[in-house]
Amino acid sequence: MNAPGGKITEAIWNTTSSLAYQPYSYSKTLAEKKAWEIYKAKDRWDLVTINPSFVMGPALNPENATSESISVLKQIGDGTMKMGVPKMGVGVVDVRDVAEAHYRAGFTPEAQGRYITSGHSTNFLEMAETLQPKFGGQYPLPKKAIPKWLLMLIGPMVNPAFTRRMLKNNIDIAWDADNSKIKKELGMQFRPMRETMEDSFDNLIASGILLAKK
Repeated sequence: MNAPGGKITEAIWNTTSSLAYQPYSYSKTLAEKKAWEIYKAKDRWDLVTINPSFVMGPALNPENATSESISVLKQIGDGTMKMGVPKMGVGVVDVRDVAEAHYRAGFTPEAQGRYITSGHSTNFLEMAETLQPKFGGQYPLPKKAIPKWLLMLIGPMVNPAFTRRMLKNNIDIAWDADNSKIKKELGMQFRPMRETMEDSFDNLIASGILLAKK
């Protein structure tokens, strides 16, 4: 992680992604930079940005959703990752908390600048582990991490997005962000990660996307 002290703050921008490397993250950075550029050229309105980490939580229409969060959760629960899950550092925030953050940013006159909106600094293995107590007996949830060396070997063949550069920079690397600004200035409190993960999993079960093993 390219951040002083290993902790992401609102002062830090993504400077490592590009069209060739993690283009999705790059698109988010370019979009926000353009928003701030437009804002600075005008004087008729204020701009506040909500910067969420990996958004989880129950989807309104999971059957037709194409989000990466649903894709990852489905692979955790349907056996795709039964033999192991990549221990990739990630921040997690509940979609309901993201909605609340937007509301507070819009109706708090003192709100200003950028707000990291992330409830938990975690990784994919820890996310899967939170599901074990409630769902481990019925679904083939992963219980261990895939070794980094093995991912480096087979990852690029399994998923084009798993380039060796991406795996080297993200696997077994802690992800840590400072969410103190949004807590202090907007009064945000974030749901426990287990609640977010269980509600997300229940959502996929109720929609028929995940089926219990017989």
